[in-house]
Amino acid sequence: MGGFLRSQGALAAVLAVPLAGLLITVVPLPAQAEAFGRWQQRPRSCTVEHGAAPALRCQGVQLDQRSPEVLRLSVQAQGPGRGDLIQFTLVGALAQGQQPMGCRNGACSFQQPLQLSLSTLSLVRFDGRGLAQSIPETKSVQGTCRIDPAALHCEAIPADQAGSPPWTLKAQLR
Repeated sequence: MGGFLRSQGALAAVLAVPLAGLLITVVPLPAQAEAFGRWQQRPRSCTVEHGAAPALRCQGVQLDQRSPEVLRLSVQAQGPGRGDLIQFTLVGALAQGQQPMGCRNGACSFQQPLQLSLSTLSLVRFDGRGLAQSIPETKSVQGTCRIDPAALHCEAIPADQAGSPPWTLKAQLR
């Protein structure tokens, strides 16, 4: 009888290990914040300005975080031609001491203002059908961007063009 009980105990142990693994995969763990994702919003007002050129009205504002330190801010502005769009993108690193956005399942939010030190500006033009009319025009820039839940303001000056007028992006988010 002792041998029977020992074999029953061994059988129970053999069955318990896979079942414990099953329980671990079924029981949800607390959600952890992710380092990447996207925040987007349709602003109440939004403009892109550059020197004496007419200001361009922009629609959606999108902020992509692909790492905890680097963010990409994009807007689509109405171009000069009927149906034309210009995608205006700024890339920058979070200023020293800034916290990244909190992201979960690819969606991000922020509770405190973000300050970016800008490094790159990119422009791409699209026609009314959504077809690219140019390759991305990318420039190294120096500038800053402040983003908070109510507004954003960015100013970027091309790094290699001294005296060039700044690119300015302004949006009222609420």
